[in-house]
This record gives sequence, C-alpha cells and structure tokens, in this order.
Amino acid sequence: MSRLVLFGVAGVLWIVVKTIYRLYFHPLSKFPGPKLAAATSTYEAYFNIIKGGMFIWELQRLHDVYGPIIRIGPSELHIRDSNYYDEIYAPITRPREKIAEIVRAFDLDGSGFSSVGADTHRERRAPIERYFSKQSIINMEHMIWESLDKLNGHLRNAYHSHKVVSMDAAFAGLSSDIVHQYSFGLYSRCLDPEDFKGNVRDGVNAVLKMSHIANFCPVLPKIINCFPVWFLRYVSPPAAALADMREFLRSGMRDALSGKPVPKSSVIEAYSGPRMPPHLRGVERLTDDAMTLIIGGTETTSRSLCVGIFNVLSNKNIQSRLREELRTVMPTPETRPTWNQLEQLPYMRCVALETFRLSTGIASRSPRAAPLEALRYKEYVIPPKTAVGCTNHFVLTDPEIFPNPLTFDPERWVRAAEKGERLERYMVNFSKGSRMCLAPNLAHAELYLTLAILIRRFELELYKTSAKDVEFARDYGVPCPDSGFCRVNVLVKGLVDETDVN
Repeated sequence: MSRLVLFGVAGVLWIVVKTIYRLYFHPLSKFPGPKLAAATSTYEAYFNIIKGGMFIWELQRLHDVYGPIIRIGPSELHIRDSNYYDEIYAPITRPREKIAEIVRAFDLDGSGFSSVGADTHRERRAPIERYFSKQSIINMEHMIWESLDKLNGHLRNAYHSHKVVSMDAAFAGLSSDIVHQYSFGLYSRCLDPEDFKGNVRDGVNAVLKMSHIANFCPVLPKIINCFPVWFLRYVSPPAAALADMREFLRSGMRDALSGKPVPKSSVIEAYSGPRMPPHLRGVERLTDDAMTLIIGGTETTSRSLCVGIFNVLSNKNIQSRLREELRTVMPTPETRPTWNQLEQLPYMRCVALETFRLSTGIASRSPRAAPLEALRYKEYVIPPKTAVGCTNHFVLTDPEIFPNPLTFDPERWVRAAEKGERLERYMVNFSKGSRMCLAPNLAHAELYLTLAILIRRFELELYKTSAKDVEFARDYGVPCPDSGFCRVNVLVKGLVDETDVN
C-alpha cells in the first residue's frame, strides 16, 4: 500500500474519531443543538460565507427549535436569554476572555480589542481609557463641532444646488473625521469632498466584508498585507484603501514615538506618554490599536446616525415633536447646544435610545470564556474556558422586553418610565462588562449633536430610500441590508427659519 493511500486512510480515520469524540464524548456533548454544528465549524461557514452573513438568522431558528441554550460549534455555546447577558459579559471582578480563533481574523493582534486574556486587555486599555470618559468628551466637544460645521456647509450648498445628499457617506465621513481628530490629531479629510468619498470608509468596509472568510482562513489578512499597495490598487481598491489607512496611522504613530509634538488630551498623547508601558509602545502594536479605534468608530456610528435620521424623517409626528423640543435649547437654528443640554431633553433622549436600540452596534456574536469558573444556566453547567455568546440583536429586539421590537417608537421609553421599568439595563449595543466598547460616550455625543443640527436647521426629505436600505438583513460585523451597507439619500428642501413654528 502506497504512502499516499496510508495518509489518506489515516486522515479519514482521524476525522471519524474526532467527529465521534465531538458528538459523544466532548464536554459539550450533552447540550442541545444540531449534530452537524457540533461536529464541524463548517456549519457556520456555510451560512456566513456561502449564503453571506446569514448565520445570525440560523441561530434564531435553532433557538426556536432547541431552546434558549444551544451548541453552535464544536466548542461554542449560544444563549438567547436577555436576563443572562450580564452573566456572560461580566465585570472586571469576574474575568472574561475573548476567543483567539475569532479575534485573530482581523489581524490586529496588538490591539486592546484583539486581546484574548483579561490581564492583557486591561494592561492595553488602561492608559487610554480616561480619554473616552464623559468629561473628556465634553472638554473636547469643540472638535465635534468643527466636523459638524463642515457637514452643515455641505447641506447648505446642497439646498442651493438642489443636489441629492448621500447621508450614509456623509455620516461615515463625519464619524471618521471626528475619531481621527479626537484620537490622533489627524484629519481623514473624508468630509472635504462634496460627495464625501474617502478611503477610510472603503477600508473599514473591506475589513468588515472580509471578516467571515478571515474567521475560517485567518492567514488571509496576513497574506493581503504582504502585497504592495500599488498591486492592491489594481486588483482590489478596498484592500488598497485599507492599506492606505494603516500606513496613514502608522506614520502618525512613528511621529509620536519619535518625540514630535502631539495634541494634548488625545489618545496619541497616551500612546507616546509615560503611562504607556515601554513593552506596549511599539509602532505596529499602536497602529493595530489605532486601527480598531477607526474601524469601531466609523461604520457603527455612521449606521446609528442613518437609522436615526431615517426613522425621524419617516414619521412627521416624531420630527415635529423633536424639533419643538430642540427649540428650548436652540432658540435659533444657529444656536450651538451642548451635549449635556441635549441629554436633558426627555424626548430627544427617547429618540436617541430608540436609535441605538435599532442600530444594534456590533451584529456578530462576540463570545466570552470564563477561565476561572463554571457558569450555570438553568440545569446546565458550562465548563470553564468554554466559549459562550449572546447576540446583541436578540436582546435589543426581545419582544418580551420591547413589544413590537422592530418599530421605531420613542414613546416606549416614556411608557416604561411611567411604569417604573428600567429598559436601559437591556441596552447592550455597546456590550457590557469589563470588555465593553471603549467609546460609547463619543458615540452618544456625535448622535445627539448631529441629530440636533439636522432637525433644527434643515428641512430634509428622504429620496429613493426605504426601510430596506437600513434594515438588518445580513451580518458583516455590523448590521447590513441585502444591498450592502446602509444607504440613506435626502433632498434638502429648505432651511428652518427662526420664526417657523411648523
């Protein structure tokens, strides 16, 4: 018998033995779920790669069939129970680890986001965390206004020229400009062109579109990074945009570490400052960290703004009520309210909460492992170091908590407050626990200030845009419609006059 045949027989036997072990002897073999998912991770690959970001809906179907806890992979469980979320995404006193096989897909190993161990994550996050506190954002609010002034100018020009405005591109440019300037003192210039087209959004979307393939072929991003940019521009403009973005940030990191002046109260100040341990101060590690801030702060915030403006413009009653409330802090359209002032407006707060709820944040599940304890769910004991996830979207659209969950209804927050219900505890769009999103305060400030100037200053009308263009149909890291990424087009029909009371 030839060696080739022997290798083939050995390979088949190995697969058979491994499959039998996973199905009948694995520590998770007693958990409910489809046998194929327990045997191989290609079950998920089929739905996310072949069918295109559809595994989240298969998860929903599996829960309907098997119950609230299911085995969705050889070594992973998923729980659909909104009241168990805090147990998985726990505070720092109960350490949680990320799953190496998932975070490695982004090829950003040096970032806080991709840190597997709780101690590593804490060490990487601690030097920059204070820059995203609420007070820090308030102190730097003028930076947000600089970008909003650019957006304001473009919308006024569109009014006079009768041009259609791509708000999704505008919001991506706005978010990119803000996070670049606030974090690194750099200008992405995505708001400069009239059409808001810039490399940053293309680069971010390239990462997101590739995430499912990279999850099953983690070497792919590393291979792509080996090609020169000129070649990538020829074969894949989005990949070239990603490479350009990385080099732009890498250059900024080099300048900071070489002792060149950096903006005060910015993240790059922390990167080059004494609070950053020397072993964490490498150019590539800091570039990885910077990349995650840009990726996390561009498309997710842009989607929130798209969901918010679409739903407000789709309902004249909501729009009218919000504008009337905004007059109390913006007596003239050109008045500049503070984020703090806007947060005090009851209806504005309800609109913001409903916007964040339906925009979801991260679409993909982000499982955690408890390294030091066995978790318990009902009659099940989950072994330590087991990957367990709870998808944000299932909590944010739980009909037991949010009746008619897909309806944009700011009044639900008013009704809940009157009943003494604390729906805010189920707002998991930024995740929870010690490893939640680093910058929810920045996202809140952007949303409040942007919606305020759009509604108070402009008469906007949706143009060839429907709910299908902002719905959550596919999971590419962020929620996406069937057509790709969020799309919201508007016409600027007028400028809201100081004396207008409609």
